[in-house]
Amino acid sequence: MWKAIRSPNLTAVLALAALADLVLFRLASHVFLSSHAGRAVAFVTSDIGFFMSNLGNVLGVVLVAVVLVRALRGDTIFPRSMRITVSTIGLFFVVLASADVMALPVPDRFAAYLRISHAFLVAFVTAGLWHRHCPARMKMVVTLFAVPIILQAATMFCERMGWSPRLVAQGGRLAQAIAFSGFLLSPLLVRSRPRRGRQVAAMLAGGLIGFTLLALVMARYFGLMQVLALYGLRFELPPSGDALGKAYAAMVAAAYVSVTVSTLASLAGDATSRLIGYALVLLTTSGHQVVATNHTLFSLCGLCALAIGAASQERGERVRTAINPAGSDSALAP
Repeated sequence: MWKAIRSPNLTAVLALAALADLVLFRLASHVFLSSHAGRAVAFVTSDIGFFMSNLGNVLGVVLVAVVLVRALRGDTIFPRSMRITVSTIGLFFVVLASADVMALPVPDRFAAYLRISHAFLVAFVTAGLWHRHCPARMKMVVTLFAVPIILQAATMFCERMGWSPRLVAQGGRLAQAIAFSGFLLSPLLVRSRPRRGRQVAAMLAGGLIGFTLLALVMARYFGLMQVLALYGLRFELPPSGDALGKAYAAMVAAAYVSVTVSTLASLAGDATSRLIGYALVLLTTSGHQVVATNHTLFSLCGLCALAIGAASQERGERVRTAINPAGSDSALAP
């Protein structure tokens, strides 16, 4: 964890901006301090949250452009057969995002174009990763985070076309269920090397304690948790009056505790693990519904960071296998 603080990079700064956008801008300014707008604390918190949100916009555009240029010049994510298509759609996405960041007057339909191009880039990142020989678990976790983004864009398109409202509702529920599945499975799928017994025990203990505390908070202040889920993470937490509602609330609590444990464990690792940790922060804080440009930037940067981390793990596993084909560490001992 301290390594991540001592040696930050652009992705780490963007992850910090995304976290500040969630906590200070979406929650503190619009939920907790909305009735205290005239006070100094509310004024300062609102300004800091607004600044971090705009900083996330600018950094997101820069990072997306840098990642796309480097990925198209090398063979990190996209194979050669995809480079022309990715470069065209990527340029279109960067132009639209930059226009929104600079508050240029653009038609309302350009917001739909931004989300569609965002979904295409997410699909290309996922397809490019499946084309590589990286660990299957990393391909799975990237897919679990990518499919909800694609489904949300598809339901938005269906809604604008006036197609079946039932299809739109079912698509949104399916996207949310897949996203929660990715959160729940992240401790098993996102790992750079096998965990030792003490590390596994610490992760299980931390997850159990976190789940217990969050379950107690949800049981006592369920209305507050509904507000936080709706305004912060952009999903609706249904009432927990019946057994089904309680099971759904428990699943939500377990999902966010799992992704938090996975993020902290990744941030405590090497450079590749820290990059994956930053990606989890970006993907989690972007929320389930894209309502602003910075959410698309956070999710796209997070998915690209996760894919680059998977590619780095592939190179690391190749090196370890070449040094020691048997798969043990005895060959490295003096």
